[in-house]
Amino acid sequence: MLLAIREKAQGWFAWLIVGFITIPFALWGIQSYLGVSSDPVAVSVDGKEITERQIEQRVRQFRDQLRTRLGKAYRPELFDDKVLRKQVIEQMINDAVLSETADDWNLRISDDFVRQYIQSIPSFQTNGRFNVQAYNTLIRNQGMSQRGFEEEVRGDLVMEQLKYGISGSAFATDREVNDSIRLKDQERELSWLLVSGSKLAGDYQPSDEEIKAYYEEHQSKYMVPERVKLEYLLLSPEILGADMEVTEEKLRDYYQQHQDEFRAPEERKLRHILIQVAEDADQAAVDAARGKAEDLEARLAQGEKFEDLAKEFSDDPGSREQGGDLGWISPGLMAKAFEEEAYRLEKGQTSKPVRTPFGFHIIQVTDVRNSDQGGFEALRGEIEAAWRRAQAEQLLFDKAEQLADLSYESPDSLVPAAEALGLKVQESDWLDRRGGKGVLASPKVVAAAFSDDVLGEGNNSELIELEGDKVLVLRVVEHEAEHPQAFEEVKEKVASALKRERGKTLAREKGEALLASLQGGEKTLQQISADDGWELKSGIKIKRRSTLLPQAVRDKAFGLPRPEEGKASFGGAELGNGDYALLAVTGVTDGDPSKLDDAERKATKAEMARSKGELQFNILGRYLRERADVEITTSSQ
Repeated sequence: MLLAIREKAQGWFAWLIVGFITIPFALWGIQSYLGVSSDPVAVSVDGKEITERQIEQRVRQFRDQLRTRLGKAYRPELFDDKVLRKQVIEQMINDAVLSETADDWNLRISDDFVRQYIQSIPSFQTNGRFNVQAYNTLIRNQGMSQRGFEEEVRGDLVMEQLKYGISGSAFATDREVNDSIRLKDQERELSWLLVSGSKLAGDYQPSDEEIKAYYEEHQSKYMVPERVKLEYLLLSPEILGADMEVTEEKLRDYYQQHQDEFRAPEERKLRHILIQVAEDADQAAVDAARGKAEDLEARLAQGEKFEDLAKEFSDDPGSREQGGDLGWISPGLMAKAFEEEAYRLEKGQTSKPVRTPFGFHIIQVTDVRNSDQGGFEALRGEIEAAWRRAQAEQLLFDKAEQLADLSYESPDSLVPAAEALGLKVQESDWLDRRGGKGVLASPKVVAAAFSDDVLGEGNNSELIELEGDKVLVLRVVEHEAEHPQAFEEVKEKVASALKRERGKTLAREKGEALLASLQGGEKTLQQISADDGWELKSGIKIKRRSTLLPQAVRDKAFGLPRPEEGKASFGGAELGNGDYALLAVTGVTDGDPSKLDDAERKATKAEMARSKGELQFNILGRYLRERADVEITTSSQ
């Protein structure tokens, strides 16, 4: 055959062959033959190109990370592709800018270090040793080559080198620590009163004309959101198991095989002292917290009361005032290390400091409550429910497949699937994008109901898997676009809103006038309280994190200047409920840095240095980003 081609490859036949070869080169470029990528450029950063393929790969990696972190709580429909893509592009631009800076600074990572780092990654190890096959499989599943993965790791390590080269060079001085403690632990004394908006509004009743005008001006506040009514078929172990025939013999057999499932777990009554330290805190902070916990352990061993030390030193606000009492716990409620230690101890024993993501705990077991087994007769109802569920779970997979197939084959109705599977077509009430009740509250249901295929095309949904081994198929039977509520339906709400607005306005005007009189020295808070009947609260001492007062009042109190001796600093704040607060700060007591011991001072200094370092690195990133020449194509926006 090749000989025949050679013989005929003369004259016009040869030119025909050349033409067939030339056309593809002209239309698609020589890269189609040489394997050169024609992947379009999406972003250019100072001449460095980021392609569409790189962006899509990073988006997939980002989704995989979200899926890993959130586990069962991950819902893909909650993460909009456009939003994710925009975030990824911004991050890739920032990375490119920082990478260019790292190159300019001649930051490098050796090949040996990259190999050692990759070999230390747990995902690539088997029994503590690097597994080449696992490594190749995992990077291939990510659509990467060995070379590409190693270069990505190298880039990440260079970024870490750049980041820690800047953030790790930050430090905090003793003076900065002292100033921080003075501000952070500062206490302010004040008096304050509320000018009530509702009281000032009194018996005000807006006219119909005012109500109508307000309604028309603020119609966006009184909208009925887009909503749908659904028909749906639900499959669950409870539904499938309801009609199953059960006998005494089957239940007793099931009970004998699953007795452990019907035995309540042993419970323990605990109290603890928590010395808080962040999971990602630096070593100095961890050492300081551990040292404090060990000091408390020693004091307990010397006979001091657990509850007294808990009230004084525990960082757990939920149990501190109760002497550290946590009540009864059962397995699965606490952090793993905490629970393991709590169930190792005997009644009355106290643990050594135990580290969890929250910090160091000293645990004491005050009582133990053993499990008890009620026997078959006492637990018959629970046993029957469990048997029905177990039998139904065996059928659920097949039934779910049938439901998916039948609802797909008849996309405009759920009746054929309902009849074939013996299910009842259920109907929902109106449902908007916030979800409904029960199974209809699931974000998966909402996403399907408002999807183009179901809402726009009128088809049955795909099979929706829900928690509790439930599956569901739905269709939209009624749809209403977003529209204003009828005036008569919301007239009373509008009237109430008008009254609140009037009260808010009157309270602000009255409050600002009274504040001016306070600042001008014409009146005191006591006189205002006596004249107008507002309740005055005096001699209140608060710190920055105090919850005794409304946040707006607390923020205003710490925003006012330090008062001169024998005088006060006055301020006013609007509250969310329409009231207006008047306050007078009469005293300021700074925090006392001398109360810090050496370990606490060291930990505070390390934390301040870490914060300063991160701030400096972020400032550098913003500075470089603002000055970079970035071009984003239309298709990537």
